Amino acid sequence: MKLDFLTLYIVILLNSLTVAIIWAAIAYRYRTFTTARIWLLGCILTTLGGGILALQGNEGSYAPAVIGNGVVIFGFCLFWMGIRHFYGLKGGLAASVAITMASLFALLPLFDSTQGRNLVYAAGQSAPLVLAIWYLLREKRRELGAMIAAFAMIVGVAGHAIESGLNIGLMLGRVDGAFYSEIEAYALLCVIFSGVVWNFGFAVMTIDRLREELSELAHKDDLTGVPNRRQFLVELEAEDRRARRSTLPFSLLLIDIDRFKQINDTKGHAFGDRILRRFVEIVHDSIESPDTLFRLGGDEFAILLPEVSARQAEEVAGKLVAAVRSRSGAGAKSVRFTISVGVAEWSPDQSLVGGELMAEVDGALYKAKAKGRDGYAIAGLDNLPDSAAATGKIRLVS
Repeated sequence: MKLDFLTLYIVILLNSLTVAIIWAAIAYRYRTFTTARIWLLGCILTTLGGGILALQGNEGSYAPAVIGNGVVIFGFCLFWMGIRHFYGLKGGLAASVAITMASLFALLPLFDSTQGRNLVYAAGQSAPLVLAIWYLLREKRRELGAMIAAFAMIVGVAGHAIESGLNIGLMLGRVDGAFYSEIEAYALLCVIFSGVVWNFGFAVMTIDRLREELSELAHKDDLTGVPNRRQFLVELEAEDRRARRSTLPFSLLLIDIDRFKQINDTKGHAFGDRILRRFVEIVHDSIESPDTLFRLGGDEFAILLPEVSARQAEEVAGKLVAAVRSRSGAGAKSVRFTISVGVAEWSPDQSLVGGELMAEVDGALYKAKAKGRDGYAIAGLDNLPDSAAATGKIRLVS
């Protein structure tokens, strides 16, 4: 197969344009996913670079060759920058500019040599690909999309390596021109189509990330950031199965903010939202496992205490009541509020399907409110006085 650079440049342009359209759709549909915009810009630049390179024909005009390859190399760098951003890392722009400028400066004295130009092109495009491969493979999570992208980039770098070896062999007179033209074309095609495959890998990475975010939103409360009722029910069922296997109990705390409706009615819902967020802050500062707090709806929250008896849970409830009482009024724009807590211990004869545990803890919460609020009550047990509960860090498991 005869090497036709003009045809290869047109193939680069069309492939990059196709992928750019896909990333444009993703970036438009998911506007908060900034990584898609970076990869879109990379595709746009490689498309633009391919178009500029096509203008030089097979002879290789100076300006289109230099500008076109510079644009393509920087586009490759943007793929690496997008990977960095995908994994929460900033920066990369200075290194990308340095790689691009170094390639262009290296091209100036070698432009009259076709093989010299090819070596510079291969090195300039391979540098960001090697960096991208390293970032993809260093992640502990072996995501399918990342593996696809890394494999495709390895193929691209291998294609560049073969191309470079052939050019060096031709310069040294150890490679026949006809053999060079045939193998060189296949090597460049590997590089071109590897770009399509690694963008497919990026798309799989994007789908997985968006699916994770959607799953998180489905199980997390938007206002407070804590797990919601749906996640509470999932974890309650899991804790029920664990307790039945181990025969070790667990306890459940049901929490209401006292007179929350009155706060909403007199000070507005925005102020009520601040109260809810402040309560969550206090809980997170007061217990050792913040992920055990759930918002069930409105001002109702729950805390799961694995392997904790009712008596141990009573200490947790008392400390939490005291922490909210003493810390809720801190801050110029804050207001003091209190909570009521119901406590119930799981037992093997209870059925989650029948709602027996929830009924017990709800009844205990009602008792706490009936006693005057700002306190706790425990289903089936006499309470320790609230004054016995010390402030400080709450231990969930004693």
